[in-house]
Amino acid sequence: MLLEHLRFFYAVAENGSFTRAARDLLLTQPAVSSQIRNLEERLGQRLFERQGKNIQLTEAGKILYSQSRKIFQQLREVEVVLNDLKSLETGRLNLGTVDVISIYVLPMIFREFHQRYPRVEISIEVDNSFNLCSGVAGGELDLGFVTLPVEDKSLVSVPIYNDVMRVIANSRHPLAGRKLVTLEDLSKTNLIIYKRGSVTRRILEQIFESHGFELSPDMEIDRPEAMKKLVEVGLGVSIIPEMTIKREVEEGSLVVLEMGNIRFERQLGLVYRKGQFFSPSTAAFIEVLQGKLKFEKQAGNAEF
Repeated sequence: MLLEHLRFFYAVAENGSFTRAARDLLLTQPAVSSQIRNLEERLGQRLFERQGKNIQLTEAGKILYSQSRKIFQQLREVEVVLNDLKSLETGRLNLGTVDVISIYVLPMIFREFHQRYPRVEISIEVDNSFNLCSGVAGGELDLGFVTLPVEDKSLVSVPIYNDVMRVIANSRHPLAGRKLVTLEDLSKTNLIIYKRGSVTRRILEQIFESHGFELSPDMEIDRPEAMKKLVEVGLGVSIIPEMTIKREVEEGSLVVLEMGNIRFERQLGLVYRKGQFFSPSTAAFIEVLQGKLKFEKQAGNAEF
């Protein structure tokens, strides 16, 4: 099987369409179809089930797609390494990060990295932890900054930041005058919380459940900056990272509600693939990151 045949197959499988694959490959649809037929004849198996304009992978196609994805991921890594061989005079770094890290943690890292390696390009994708982990596992992202824990066993996670979270309200909220607020108080007021299914939401739910309360928010959103604005206009109370509210608390537009011995916190971490070969630019970025955040290297990981 030639790599060129595999490239045609992978394009069709990724696009779910011969037409779209032909467009990406700058070829005609008949040319792509001919290559796929040649590959199927060579393998002696059908790779696609054709139903009108729709196509689906056969069992053999699914296996080949899984393996070809790994092959093209390795080829991308080879290209990155070759592009980085000029002592980081060139290179590219593809990073994924959750919203709060992109705004409050990474800018100082990017500044120092850019000062050291000004010609290395950085691409940043901001998304939720689940999608970012998928991107790292699939090789589209070199590193991911996510909320821990991570369930994907193909990834290594390194805690880098203990993120304390605070309960906030605006100064006119009925709970703002209390010296101490309880989980029962929170369960009876309007709550603006992270979306169901997110790692942070599960952490908050576990805290409420461990004290016998159910977390039932009135609004769900995954952007702390938006949460702050909703709280400021009086739409409810929220639980968001302490690092995001310092300015608003100092200015008085938000107040922190004291929760006694109830602590809301989460771990933010760096994720990468098991056995991943770090390109020079990725390794250099990790070195800068470690110097700034002082996190520990993973024991036994020679690549790190």
